[in-house]
Amino acid sequence: MGGPKKGGPGERVEARNVLTAVLLADSFTQRFRPITIERPKVLLPLVNTPMIEYTLEWLAMNKVEETIVFCCAHADQIKKYLADSKWGSGGAHQMRVSTLVSTNCLSAGEALRLIDQKDIIKNDFILVSGDTVSNMNLAPVLEAHRARRAADKNAIMTMIMKATQHANQRLRLGDTELLVCIDPATKRLLKYHEQEPTRAPASVVKVDASFFSERDSVQVRTDLMDSHISICAPEVLMLFSDNFDYQNVKRDFVTGVLSEEELGNKLYVHEVSTEYAAHVHNLRSYDAISRDIMQRWAFPFVPDTNVLHVPGPWTGCAYQYARGHVYVQQQVQVARTATLVSDVCVGAGTSIGDNCRISQSVIGRNCRVGKNVEITGSYLQDNVTIQDGAVLRNAMVCENAVVRTGAGVEAGAILSYGVVIGPRHKVTQNMRLTLCHQNEHQASLSDDELEYANAPATVSAGGGARPPSRGRSRPAVSESGSDDSAGSSEDPLAQSMEKPTSAATVAAAALAMGRAPESGDASSIQFDEELVGYGGAGYKWRPNEGFDVQRYSIAPPSIPDPFAQDSEIEAVDGGGGAGGRREDDDEDEDEDEDEELDPEVIFKREVSETFLRCVKMRFDQTNAVIELNGLKIAEDRTFADCARYIFTTMLALCLPAPPHHSKDEYTSLFPKEAPNVATQDGKLALLKLFKKHLSEWVQLLQRFLRSEDDQVELLLTFEEFCSEEGVFEDSGEHGKLFSDIFPQVLQQLYDADVVSEEAFIAWADEKEHAEEHDRAYLKKAAKFIEWLRTADEDEDEDEDEDDDDDEDDDEEDDE
Repeated sequence: MGGPKKGGPGERVEARNVLTAVLLADSFTQRFRPITIERPKVLLPLVNTPMIEYTLEWLAMNKVEETIVFCCAHADQIKKYLADSKWGSGGAHQMRVSTLVSTNCLSAGEALRLIDQKDIIKNDFILVSGDTVSNMNLAPVLEAHRARRAADKNAIMTMIMKATQHANQRLRLGDTELLVCIDPATKRLLKYHEQEPTRAPASVVKVDASFFSERDSVQVRTDLMDSHISICAPEVLMLFSDNFDYQNVKRDFVTGVLSEEELGNKLYVHEVSTEYAAHVHNLRSYDAISRDIMQRWAFPFVPDTNVLHVPGPWTGCAYQYARGHVYVQQQVQVARTATLVSDVCVGAGTSIGDNCRISQSVIGRNCRVGKNVEITGSYLQDNVTIQDGAVLRNAMVCENAVVRTGAGVEAGAILSYGVVIGPRHKVTQNMRLTLCHQNEHQASLSDDELEYANAPATVSAGGGARPPSRGRSRPAVSESGSDDSAGSSEDPLAQSMEKPTSAATVAAAALAMGRAPESGDASSIQFDEELVGYGGAGYKWRPNEGFDVQRYSIAPPSIPDPFAQDSEIEAVDGGGGAGGRREDDDEDEDEDEDEELDPEVIFKREVSETFLRCVKMRFDQTNAVIELNGLKIAEDRTFADCARYIFTTMLALCLPAPPHHSKDEYTSLFPKEAPNVATQDGKLALLKLFKKHLSEWVQLLQRFLRSEDDQVELLLTFEEFCSEEGVFEDSGEHGKLFSDIFPQVLQQLYDADVVSEEAFIAWADEKEHAEEHDRAYLKKAAKFIEWLRTADEDEDEDEDEDDDDDEDDDEEDDE
């Protein structure tokens, strides 16, 4: 876009490059079905905010001036959402958002070919999928890309990848194995090999010897994950138009360009280490990224910053943040006896009944959760009803669904829109239920087919359905604001033949209210009672042929507990051979699964084990920092996270060994008996033990607690330890014994300069407005806090007096 001329006819005015992004609002896969039959994936709530909001806000944060949203499935819904949102006005952050619609594009390659045909991209642009969550600063990437382009016009793409810090990080996101070869000097990409999920990992991968002809070394990396963010030159679009075989950006285009080195096109890699970048490409990653957001890895894109705006009746209701990564929006009713454990987000208008226990879950807006409900690792969208006594574990429940009294939903289950589960019925693991009738041929399609089921299909010689010839179709297109009906709901291609019938919807609504459908077509609807229970509504949805249910389940993967015994040793001890089982194996497995599903418990135990090893081996402070820093990096945590559990391990060392240390190598570090805190001598003995450990490791705590906020988190963790809540519940660490000397421990932390006066006062101010039961330890420490406040006031007065004296002395000198 050219700027206005300011000089005479001889003055040269250069055109200003507009920073543009192309956002693909369709994933061109079916991994979220049956949910995406009725709703586009980019509008699915991620921690109560549509996915596309994270991407648009991130682009605006990086000063992108124009974003083109390419829509295929459910284009009308996306256009309406954008029109109703702040992006519709075009003034938000000075970023203009427009849409480009095609009703029968079958791949990302066809979408990019269409954009090239429209001739709307003139300069380098950002290519990103609409399910991306990132907080990275694009400025260094853009600068490096432009510098390479200035030196070499064949440098057509810079791909952004994130290094994994732990072997299990790829597993928790459901990512495929990826091997890349990179020139370490220039960061040029030489090889991109993505392992197909249906095949076993390759034991040998060939690397072309020619890689070494022009360079001294080559990096072979298996620790990088693709963020699906790229900086592209306009030539990328031209290459897609010239090669109709390019359908998938990475598997086809990237590998194709790398295999045609003689054409001279070059691709580069930018590695992200400290910043966050991920995309929601399956239900497994949906769960992992939701947890990352709640644990604040994507800051500032977290609920309590309220930077993400959702259009609708609850606009303006702010979130409030509480300890344990608990986020509660305004206008929420939580019963006094209900417990929000950790990693919980609750939307406005929701009510939660007595004796409920909710952990690692997101509850949408205007939901109704009855009494005695247990929800773990689950995701409820808006307007969901969970009746008394229901249990949900690692499941997704979509809008207007109802789980009746005493029902259970097992790990990996999906309840799509309007599904009703009958009283006391159990939904089995990985079951997908919907009001839609599944077309028989759709279950045979691969997972990489179009996200909606109505794309034109032809019949292969074997009788199975297959998509039309790749890249040869001429998709119907409409631009935002045009009168072209290709993107309207009148077009039969824009409607799915599998959408629920009106009769099924009416029947389900009646059953949700506890009554049978009375008349009309709804009364003849027969739902599958074996799957949804008596009085339930829904049909089974079968995943596509070859779909890896376990790999892409919303339930987190079973990551082996690093503290568990070796399975081969256990098999020998059990006397059952390779498949031997003990009689109590079932009970042990239930307990182990509960622990494995709580990563915070595992991290706490890892910190404790590492610190105890430092104590036993008598490491100095420097070696202890190296040990704990290695754990911090491996688990992708902060110094403050480590410090909190180092501190509680110090406290535990003053008491008898907890059960998980009662028979291991660290037992000798713990006293055999606990001091009798019912007596004054016992309290003094316990305090003396703590003071001994604190004096030995005070520098370690000081080094890890780097800010006032870190110190406040330490105090909140100390409260949890004393009340035996959260990760300390049933841990056997006897934390309640420290309740009687809580203020004395605070005094020790203050005297040792572990926690500052400002942090203590900030903690007290935060607790001042908490509910009564949350102020118990503030009351215990009331005298200590009052002493701090008084000392602070006295110090201020002394400073004022000193200032006055100085002024008087100055006046005398002047005289």
